[in-house]
Parts: sequence; C-alpha cells; structure tokens
Amino acid sequence: MQSYTIVVTFLPLLSVIGCKANCNIKIGEQITGEQLLHNITISKGPLDVEQIIEMELDYRVSPLQNEEISYVQLVGTGPGCSAIISNSVDRKKQLLGTVSSTTQLREFSVKLSVYGFLRINGK
Repeated sequence: MQSYTIVVTFLPLLSVIGCKANCNIKIGEQITGEQLLHNITISKGPLDVEQIIEMELDYRVSPLQNEEISYVQLVGTGPGCSAIISNSVDRKKQLLGTVSSTTQLREFSVKLSVYGFLRINGK
C-alpha cells in the first residue's frame, strides 16, 4: 500500500518550477528501463469562491518494494500551475513540495505519475 500525506511544511532548500501555458510539470529525467510505479490524484474543492489553490505533496516510495524514483510528471486541471519542490530530501525516495494553481479557481486537482525502478537486492 502506497502512502502519501498532505502536510504543511517549511522547506529550506527549494526548486521552483512553473508552467503558464498549461499545468504539466516534469521533474527528473526519463531513463530507459523505468516503469510507471504509481498514478496518484490529489484534489481540493469545490470551494465557495475562486482563489489560488495550493496543495502540499509528500510522496514517499515503498521501502518494502525497494522503489526508486527517476521521473515524476504532474498534470493539473488548471490553465497553469507552479510547484515548489524541496531539494533537502533524497529525490530518488521522496517528492516533497507544494503545487499551486496560477489562476483563481474553485477546484483544482493534480495527477502525479511516478516513474522509476524496482531495485532487487539494492541493484
């Protein structure tokens, strides 16, 4: 069972990634042989009034399956989004940050497609 939590965190070392044309952000590099590990959708809304919507990300790989992240694609429902991703964690094991809409919306959702490897005996 994959676990992820939505938490409020102060992030000391950050990467800011933004996309104005549409909400499609890529983190990491695609590598030959990687596979889709998980698809996760998070959402917020519908809200009473339009506003900039922020959602906290704290995705961790499964230690039981010895997973390693190589690439993550975030696709959101908004016309644009931005992400602040922490550099203070091992990105092969965790994705920690915040994703936000760049325009005011009543609801916002983001699909995370996590790619990587299942390591056997640490290889």
